[in-house]
Amino acid sequence: MSLVAADGHVALFTTPEGDSYSLPLVCWRDDGTGVHGLVLHRGSLRQAELVPGFRRYAHGSEAAPSFAPGEPQRRLAGAAG
Repeated sequence: MSLVAADGHVALFTTPEGDSYSLPLVCWRDDGTGVHGLVLHRGSLRQAELVPGFRRYAHGSEAAPSFAPGEPQRRLAGAAG
């Protein structure tokens, strides 16, 4: 397992009400089978995909998130390399 800085990247989420928000990534984690973003959620470091409402990864410079119906929920931001 290795950790890589995730400067400028965020994880995008939606609430059950349809609102969207983002959390900054603390780092990327490469566990040998895939690369996952880690976020600080409720005081613990957690894999972003496991936090309720996860939609995708993005660079912090992207405009406010908007999600189309049926958009894929997991899109890695290719910056972990």
